[in-house]
Amino acid sequence: MAKQTSDITLSGKLGDHVHYHRNGKHFTKRASTKPHNFSPGSVAAQKTFGLGSAVGKQLKIALKPVLDEYKYDGIHNRLTEVCKQIFRKEPIHPSETKRFEDHNIKMLLGLNLNRHTAIESLIYKSPLELLYSPTGEIKIMVNEHNPTEVFPNHLKMYAASIRFLFLIIDLEKPSHTHHQTQEIIIPLNQSHFAKIQGSVHLGSVDNKLLMCCTQLRYYGNADCHSYSNNKKLVAAAITAIEYIKNGAFVSYPPFNQHEAKPLANKGVPLNTIAIKWE
Repeated sequence: MAKQTSDITLSGKLGDHVHYHRNGKHFTKRASTKPHNFSPGSVAAQKTFGLGSAVGKQLKIALKPVLDEYKYDGIHNRLTEVCKQIFRKEPIHPSETKRFEDHNIKMLLGLNLNRHTAIESLIYKSPLELLYSPTGEIKIMVNEHNPTEVFPNHLKMYAASIRFLFLIIDLEKPSHTHHQTQEIIIPLNQSHFAKIQGSVHLGSVDNKLLMCCTQLRYYGNADCHSYSNNKKLVAAAITAIEYIKNGAFVSYPPFNQHEAKPLANKGVPLNTIAIKWE
């Protein structure tokens, strides 16, 4: 081991030597020629990190329309961490390969995409209710409620805008398709909102992940043309995730978020699908 005396210090392996920093000083030593045998725990940790990072990247790409539109940041590391947590658990549905959907994917539920604001802080006693079918049909209901009791920012904003982004994800290819609904506008200057319900059909979802991202933001004026640019008044979260196999939902045990709470194609137009209101 030798101390680096040059004004330009090096770090990392270069040729037959390793350069490193310790206690404020820079050193150089000859690299070992012996093979390093990692422990089984280290090998498992490396594999988990690789799998979590790969799936986290795929989910980030699938969520890109929301992330671009709302200018969220830091989501890749949080998605990767949650996916690593999922892979660390024993698979719920044994298979020959270590597939993401064989683990408890429900751990993704409730993941907020905006690190500045959690969606539950912008909507109390949520009137939203979605019912999913393995055929790809989704029923959407906004139950009767008093907006002044549900939305805490009703005194500052004119209306709340709610929109759903449905994702059909094939992790094997990998590939995904987007289905974003028209927005549901709830005026905040009224004390009663009558129940509305409708449905959308996404097409075939068999052998794929079905994910819903609920988005919420506020209009600051009556024309409903421009949203508030306050990051504290914008939120989105993963509110549903299912895996459909052979025409039926795969069963997962309920996930207790109190035990292990998850860390809280650019330029391509995103088609908006209409909700068939009843």
